[in-house]
Amino acid sequence: MVGPRRRSGWVVVAVFAAGAAAGASLTASVSARKVALADEATRRELDAVKQGILAGHRAKDRAALSRLYADDYTAVDSKGAVRTKDELLAGLPTDPQMVEGKYELVAARRLGDVAVASGHGHLVYRNPDGSTRTSDYYSFNVFERRDGKWLYVAAFLP
Repeated sequence: MVGPRRRSGWVVVAVFAAGAAAGASLTASVSARKVALADEATRRELDAVKQGILAGHRAKDRAALSRLYADDYTAVDSKGAVRTKDELLAGLPTDPQMVEGKYELVAARRLGDVAVASGHGHLVYRNPDGSTRTSDYYSFNVFERRDGKWLYVAAFLP
């Protein structure tokens, strides 16, 4: 006969083993989601957003940019300054003219309706005095799928 003390020991072991198995399974599934690279279709869609943003800035097309940036978009630069979508669009008329713009996604990860991507940009601006300024940079970008389309919601820019 197994005593109550011995029986409760087996119950504890069984509960512990079941909890450990469930925890391991959950950890594995969460870890797999965290490192899941974006599929090719998502990468193409994110790239289309970034390329549309470049085209919109080159043309200073407020309407096109307004469709690509989320209303709650924020960008933070290396000095900690924050720029919102409204500030970005308001500055378009006085921003230096972009004469060349390229952006390449380096890596992208998708977590449901959110995607993060890093990439390299090469931009050339013409200043009001006719001189040019070149910006080669890496950035970190956040996109969110809302109502079936990807929007640019946040960035860390140099």
